[in-house]
Amino acid sequence: MKKKIAFVGNSALTMMNFRLGLMTELTKQYEVVMITPEDCELKPLKGTAIRFVPIQVDCKGQNPIRDLRLLSQLKQIYTQEGFDFVFHYTIKPIIYGSIAASSLGIKHIDVITGLGYSFIKRNRLFYLSCWMHKYALRNTTAVWFLNQDDCDSFVKWHLVAPSKTHVIHGEGVNTDFFHATREPEEPFAFLHCGRMLRSKGVELYVKAAERLKHEYPSVQWLLLGPLDALNPDAIRPAEMEAWVRSGVVEYLGVTSDVRPYLERCSCMVLPSYYMEGVPRSLMEAASMERTIIATDSVGCKDVVLDGINGLLCEKRSVDSLVAAMRKILDLPADKLRCMGKKGRELMLRKFDEKIIIDEYKRALNTYA
Repeated sequence: MKKKIAFVGNSALTMMNFRLGLMTELTKQYEVVMITPEDCELKPLKGTAIRFVPIQVDCKGQNPIRDLRLLSQLKQIYTQEGFDFVFHYTIKPIIYGSIAASSLGIKHIDVITGLGYSFIKRNRLFYLSCWMHKYALRNTTAVWFLNQDDCDSFVKWHLVAPSKTHVIHGEGVNTDFFHATREPEEPFAFLHCGRMLRSKGVELYVKAAERLKHEYPSVQWLLLGPLDALNPDAIRPAEMEAWVRSGVVEYLGVTSDVRPYLERCSCMVLPSYYMEGVPRSLMEAASMERTIIATDSVGCKDVVLDGINGLLCEKRSVDSLVAAMRKILDLPADKLRCMGKKGRELMLRKFDEKIIIDEYKRALNTYA
């Protein structure tokens, strides 16, 4: 009989987008259960051996009663299913899933996919998050991080014992799916891809476009990703409409397949000061041989080797972003092409999904 493992997170869409390949591969050796809210269609699961169990997660709320309901849900599911091992992702599943698993003696790994909004400012939310993580992670089998900076921060804040930490190189990118493509034809296009959040650098990107539009009138500045009205950090729809009306940027909405838009652009831009893990959008762009610009900050600098496969700019600096964009625009075509190829080489060497899958297999062989 196969051992039973679970993947627990706050979004079915995110779980399938980031870990479908991993979960599918593991079904060859294990019974795999995905436990998330049902926030999208589950068509990608059809044809796989992955079983889905829905839960309710109040992702942005701070109501302790609702959070205790999540703890109760998970404890009940874990008891009924009798898991041999569990992987937790995102803040609330990590905190309450770890408490539930520990109380039942179930071994588990908590994967910190980025510190996110609650760790940006040293306010009440920051200290509450620290306390809850420290409590929840006491009995975890291991805590995985996507970059060394996040790992160092958790150790410095005494949230986890150093002996329990492990760093993996992001969540991996499917380099077969995001394969190298031909250079796009004119006009030259920059692309910002991700949630439309201020901390993801959307405003900085638009301001840089405003500064450069008259100097490079044929260049396109594209935005792709969801507007999240419930997030206090989100760009308001009215703001986006005003930017589009001004003719500075083009908003492309959302998509289930980013590849056509990556094929259209020559350079991916992510001027983020969000506490990133390792940005998937940058890995996907690099895998398709697109040059990238990102901030010299946690997570981003793991993917961008400055001057080799892209450029790093200063956090929260429009001037620095403008300078980086201008440098890319003024590069000869062969140099731009070379930087793109270097980016794919890095993805194949360090960030390929197959490498990450091997990390999970080794952990399961050790602990499950």
